[in-house]
Amino acid sequence: MTDSKKLTDMEIALQWASHIENPCTVEVHGRIENIREFYLRESREHVIPRLTNSSAVEFLQGIIDKYN
Repeated sequence: MTDSKKLTDMEIALQWASHIENPCTVEVHGRIENIREFYLRESREHVIPRLTNSSAVEFLQGIIDKYN
């Protein structure tokens, strides 16, 4: 992606969905934890409210619902 290309709402939703379905892991107090809850919270609180494409919102909300 070049700096001049703005992502579409669906591209943003797909990227967040990918992180939700395949979350990164971090080590916390010697245990490996995935950070799916972080991605779910950020998607609900910050990503979906900014999306204007109803299909992208519906898609990402479906992924969120799957893991809640």
